[in-house]
Amino acid sequence: MDTSRSADWLAKALVFSGRPDPAWAVPGSVAEELLRLWSELPSSTDRQPSPPALGYRGCLLEAPDGRTWESFGGQVTLKDGQTTESRGDPGRSFERQLLATAPANTLPPFFSN
Repeated sequence: MDTSRSADWLAKALVFSGRPDPAWAVPGSVAEELLRLWSELPSSTDRQPSPPALGYRGCLLEAPDGRTWESFGGQVTLKDGQTTESRGDPGRSFERQLLATAPANTLPPFFSN
């Protein structure tokens, strides 16, 4: 899989209601590392925890081909248009690593991951 074009990968922190959420480009090398991490997470049949109506609701990694990984509450869910697959991430390593790619001042000052 070619992940070398960084502008094709997008991250988003789901933190606002009624305003656009912060989004930023993810370097291809980081996307590759996140995909490696995803492949090592154990499968999960648990339902993804319901995020609150207001405040932090997780983060997303969007691939150039439309696949989306949504991370919240110790679980990462891959949606590729036809199927959905969830994996457990109790240490929230995928979520934290993705959020750490946000450029300075991209996330709101009240945000802490």
